[in-house]
Amino acid sequence: MEFRYEHNDVEYVVQLEPQPDGTYLARVGDNTYQVQVQRSLPGQMNLVVNGQRFHAYTASQQSDKTGVKHHHVALVDTQAQHYEFTTAQSAAVRRRGTSAEGGSLKAQMPGQVIQVMIAEGDAVEKGQPLLILEAMKMEIRVTAPMTGIVVKLLVKQGDTVERGQQLVEVAENI
Repeated sequence: MEFRYEHNDVEYVVQLEPQPDGTYLARVGDNTYQVQVQRSLPGQMNLVVNGQRFHAYTASQQSDKTGVKHHHVALVDTQAQHYEFTTAQSAAVRRRGTSAEGGSLKAQMPGQVIQVMIAEGDAVEKGQPLLILEAMKMEIRVTAPMTGIVVKLLVKQGDTVERGQQLVEVAENI
């Protein structure tokens, strides 16, 4: 079985191979892990990974705005660690979402709009910065995909956005 997840904007491929003894061989990149899963209550499980025990709480939710599914895993032992994963999109879907088809620009990850540099009706040049998002302590410049006119500005400074949410629409100058 193969699963694709994203964490901190990095895609991971997890390959799980069921073993005859009921455990799994998990491959993530160049690393291989022996995993034993013991389910207890819904949303909880005990894991033994390469001999080390973990207690995990899990939950999933799907964004109403973007349809992206988020998976939350909290590992609790001597200290608690929380991880949020999204189900990675196929390459074809990802290309469609980032190609700015028709001048539609979407957020590539959840974040906050920290600066808007344009208004509806403004003429813009290809590559011109339109707005800046802050996501996971990084600043992401959203730039014009073409020379054109800002037809729709769908966010304002201070707005929180989700991955895949439309931000700006630019129409090509004719």
